[in-house]
Amino acid sequence: MQGETTNFPNEMHTIEDFQAFHRWLDAQKGFATDIFLNMTMLSGEIGEVAQVLKQVYFMIDPAHTDQEVKTLEEALTIHRENLGQELADCLAYIFKLANYTGVDLQQAYLEKMAKNLHRTWKYKAEKEA
Repeated sequence: MQGETTNFPNEMHTIEDFQAFHRWLDAQKGFATDIFLNMTMLSGEIGEVAQVLKQVYFMIDPAHTDQEVKTLEEALTIHRENLGQELADCLAYIFKLANYTGVDLQQAYLEKMAKNLHRTWKYKAEKEA
């Protein structure tokens, strides 16, 4: 895929652009726009992300491999392309669901992240040793 040139119908630089692309793609391909079906499809894609991460985990945990234990970075390097493909599928369904429910995802994201800037979470990430 790298080096391959794809001509998209728009520039696709912003979340708004990606949503517009998915509106176009749905029309071109006649994809089902049912929100419940698409939520189910998103859930399946999230499961596929989990399967890739399970493979990563099994490579780094001595209790789950009979081969040489890998570091997290080594295991992620091996699975990064597949993980990227599955995450991209998830993102596509999120754009589609936003379209089907009338959500301007770019605006919603900006508003939510503005709230998060001032939010205090009840937990703190553990510091690495």
